[in-house]
Amino acid sequence: MRRAVVLGLIVLGCAAPVAASWKPSIFDGESRRSIQGCAAKSTDDSWSCAFIRCEPGNRLGLYLDVPGALAEGPITLAVGARSFVLALESTPPSPFGGALRVVGAGPELVPALAAGTSLRIVNYGINSGYDAIPLTGIASHLRRIEQACKPR
Repeated sequence: MRRAVVLGLIVLGCAAPVAASWKPSIFDGESRRSIQGCAAKSTDDSWSCAFIRCEPGNRLGLYLDVPGALAEGPITLAVGARSFVLALESTPPSPFGGALRVVGAGPELVPALAAGTSLRIVNYGINSGYDAIPLTGIASHLRRIEQACKPR
């Protein structure tokens, strides 16, 4: 039941015209340390969302939630003309429901996201429209998360 409520909140937070904009995460306790963006096609029944979070150790973590389409293992993320071959892993308990954590991202991924227009998930099984998450509005939110993540 809790997962259904949380997933409904993700979709409501990312529905229709708002889907094209990144914003603080809707998950409890995460709004100050994480941001989220979802595919424009996301609905209550089907969605594709990404989360960027300030992780322990003052590093940024990227999570993807595309139910039924992602599994642990290799994945390619395309931002503009750049492709990043990475891995996915489950992180029980994930701060974002069933989202998988992206592993192996180098320092060049975050600037690419900030400058890009779309994050495309290149993976077999993802339906068209759920494979692209617009990056509209990510730069300002990403700067805020990076500032909050710096060691004090």
